[in-house]
Amino acid sequence: MKILRPETPDALLEKFQTTRRELSESLIERDNEVDLALTALIAHEHLLLVSPPGCAKSLLLDSLLQWLDGGSRFNVLLPKFTTLEEVMGPISLSALKKDRFRRVTTSRLPEAHLAFVDEVFKASSAILNCLLRILNERTFENDGEVNPVPLLLCVAASNEWPSPESGQELNALADRFLFRKEVRPITSGDGRSRLLWATDHTPRLSTRVTPAEIHEANRRANSLPWTDAAKQALEAILRELAKEGVRPGDRRQFKGVKAARAFAWLEGAERVEPEHLSVLQHVLWDAPEEQPAKCAKVIAKVANPVGMRVHQLLSECEQILASCEVKNLSQAATAAAKLGEIERQFAGMKGNGRLERARTYVKDQIRKLKLASLEAV
Repeated sequence: MKILRPETPDALLEKFQTTRRELSESLIERDNEVDLALTALIAHEHLLLVSPPGCAKSLLLDSLLQWLDGGSRFNVLLPKFTTLEEVMGPISLSALKKDRFRRVTTSRLPEAHLAFVDEVFKASSAILNCLLRILNERTFENDGEVNPVPLLLCVAASNEWPSPESGQELNALADRFLFRKEVRPITSGDGRSRLLWATDHTPRLSTRVTPAEIHEANRRANSLPWTDAAKQALEAILRELAKEGVRPGDRRQFKGVKAARAFAWLEGAERVEPEHLSVLQHVLWDAPEEQPAKCAKVIAKVANPVGMRVHQLLSECEQILASCEVKNLSQAATAAAKLGEIERQFAGMKGNGRLERARTYVKDQIRKLKLASLEAV
């Protein structure tokens, strides 16, 4: 199959941003997860999502797999009794006749460009050992021959984090995923309404992406320069994290530079600015118990105060909506006035598309409150 490149650099960025928008519009309250998946793909790194069952992890990841055009995809669930053959390929019978122990890797993980591995921490020791090498070194040893693996992105899912007592293998595996995030159930009233009454939440993607285009996106992202302000912000973040007892390893710090570049390119930026460091809240920590929250707070304070304020105002908005009885005209009027004040605060802020989406959301909630009040009259 002939692999076509976009006609212009902007066409490639537009393709990623279109997919970003289409995924976010279909998947409820999953903007951060969409951003992480696409950023990881651009950076050629891996993503781990942890949540209770039923939080749309599989829907997001299946959509990414379908987006790929001209590459190999691999999708596997790893319950306790999954065999190595199901993941890495069966033993070649013809090779055995020649006293060789060689696997047939066709349509298996060693030949995949994109992979989704569900229940990753339930894998056997044999699978884990192979996974560690594939994720970190992008190689697979087959009958003594070390073969390169074309893997661009592996997204893994789990219902729980490995405990400190889980053993070295599981903790080492968790560390192979540069991006890690806990996915929470839908919290907003508007999101819950969409969940309940929309008949289909499957994303409809209008584009396809080839491995060559993903490599090109990686090249362009890695060429983005850092502003002095962004460099100073990252150094300040690492100092503040150390004060909080969060000390990411050298590898995570080094790869964090690449992660910020990938996110900045996805945002359409020509250089890495301090606000692009917000993606590092999912990178610069080790233990999942308390460190992610500390990391997010430090990064928001140092590098993205606008994003921090947007999050605070949206939380305040949800609290107002949750405590309002729309059929009570007095309560609805008070809630609409409070939301109007939040919308005015958004209007006075400068930021990226997420700020505009937050402002649009609040304006839409004000409109719904007023309509509900009119119907109650």
